[in-house]
Amino acid sequence: MTDLGELVRERAGAEWCLFLDRDGVINRRISGGYVLRREELTFVPGALEALATLSGWAPHVVVVTNQQGVGKGLMSDSDLDTVHARMLDATSAAGAVIDAVLSCPHLASAGCECRKPRPGLASAWLAEHPTCAAHLSVMVGDSASDIAMARLLAAETGGCRAIGVGGVAGADLGYRSLAHLGEALPTYLEGASR
Repeated sequence: MTDLGELVRERAGAEWCLFLDRDGVINRRISGGYVLRREELTFVPGALEALATLSGWAPHVVVVTNQQGVGKGLMSDSDLDTVHARMLDATSAAGAVIDAVLSCPHLASAGCECRKPRPGLASAWLAEHPTCAAHLSVMVGDSASDIAMARLLAAETGGCRAIGVGGVAGADLGYRSLAHLGEALPTYLEGASR
């Protein structure tokens, strides 16, 4: 089991990427449904403040999210872009920097490489950013597929730590929410160089 201080120390002074799931981590998950319109995007309490703290730690922050509502025809690519524009506006207003939002719009049955738990979204971003130390990647998620993605990315790159939120099992570290992770982080950042 890793502790947060160890994660911070391992990444001090390095260029690396923090990958984050969206639904259930940044915004509230719609049980049995999808966030189809910008008005339906409701942030998890404390998530925006946590993102500001996390983006002060991580040189790169990238959201990786499965959005098969597009593949099911419930929303268009443009609808998804509008939802993400709202998210980016709110995170920016909170002082957070998100480098990219990467989505898999395909159905689970499609067997694509970009749908989590496969690591295709993260792998593609890392391939486009070769100065990033891929083995220092961190994935924050609230589902088994997020943790599995971290493990598969680690197998490809030689390392990726998984931080679970909301009680998901199997992660290297666990927090009740992104807000709790954000609250814990500053203690370990004191004296550590980015």
